[in-house]
Amino acid sequence: MKLKFDEKVEFYITNVCNYTCDNCNRFNNHKFSGWQRWSDYEGIYQQWAKQIELRAITILGGEPTLNPTLSEWVVGLNEIFNCDVEILTNGTRLNHVPGLYEAMTRPRPPERPVNHIGVSLHNIADFEMLRQNILDFLDTVVVEFGFKLDLPPPPNWQGWDSYWTVVDKNGVIVCMHLANNFQTSAVQLNNTGRFIVHDSDPIRSHQQCGFVKFKCYHFVRGKIYKCGPAALFPEFDEQNQFDISESDRQIMNSYRPLTLDNFELYKDDWVESLKHPIPQCKFCPDKGINRIITPTVKGTASNDT
Repeated sequence: MKLKFDEKVEFYITNVCNYTCDNCNRFNNHKFSGWQRWSDYEGIYQQWAKQIELRAITILGGEPTLNPTLSEWVVGLNEIFNCDVEILTNGTRLNHVPGLYEAMTRPRPPERPVNHIGVSLHNIADFEMLRQNILDFLDTVVVEFGFKLDLPPPPNWQGWDSYWTVVDKNGVIVCMHLANNFQTSAVQLNNTGRFIVHDSDPIRSHQQCGFVKFKCYHFVRGKIYKCGPAALFPEFDEQNQFDISESDRQIMNSYRPLTLDNFELYKDDWVESLKHPIPQCKFCPDKGINRIITPTVKGTASNDT
């Protein structure tokens, strides 16, 4: 029997971002390079489809539009898992991704929900600029609604409460959410400019974790993790060298994701672990503070490999 995920599963495809969002919970506001080419992982996810059933997929990063194979990810995941694919983006580069609109509008089986784009509005001052980017990306607009316009959704709308939503004549949906209030990130800079993490009570950290609350399980490089930080700590450490003890570094590298190779023997234990703190929870805050962020664009972000 396949392992079924009732919540969306997040496919994290790049560390690279063009925004400087303080307290980014995947550390992409710092210098963090590396992205995943779809052709390198297509066969792996074809094998995963024999083992798991997904209801919905979110592609994110980093900034997913900085992955040059994003359109291939959308088409490939549609074909393999036959479910809705959302692209979660900051909205700045929709018009710079070859084939993206075509990927969103490909013919689909009637039983599969339509793909859509979610835009995180990190800075309210950017709304009009992002709105114009989105309108330029879409074909003829049919309807706009949301809190920003003080307009309710159309009757029988099976969508989302949003800051602003637009639908074009081909049914492409872009839904913008206000996302400018971030909790303290696991990764911080100390007074010497070195990267550090927290030394928290793992139980309390787990209790207040947004990844736990929203069941944000992450596929990264063909392996599935309980959360983004558990997946990304070792890679960030390799690039930026945390100022931590070797015992903490061992903990950081000890997380065991679910893989094709260990699936049959480990899946029950992995599923059970989703309900409980893991050792890596100590590196996330147990007394996080939410703050309004006002990010800026880093400049021209490169597609680092």
